[in-house]
Amino acid sequence: MSTLHIFSKPLSYYSANRLENLIQATDIVLLVGDACYAVKQYRQFADSLFILAPDASARAIKLNDNDKVISYDEFVTLSLSTNQSITW
Repeated sequence: MSTLHIFSKPLSYYSANRLENLIQATDIVLLVGDACYAVKQYRQFADSLFILAPDASARAIKLNDNDKVISYDEFVTLSLSTNQSITW
């Protein structure tokens, strides 16, 4: 099983080098809060990248058709489908 990494701040807040070594290819990244502004930057870390729809909407962020946007219910399901989650 994989790990769910939940980010709430833009990538510039974190050390990208550190994250690169901690996020595995099979892990899932979820962007919430202000992290939604940095969708393009976070793509380098995971093929499975999700954006929390209410947070992106509240910030009027324009997303691409290929962006994976999820609801709160889907967030819960995603959390239950991984063996652990880490909130950054």
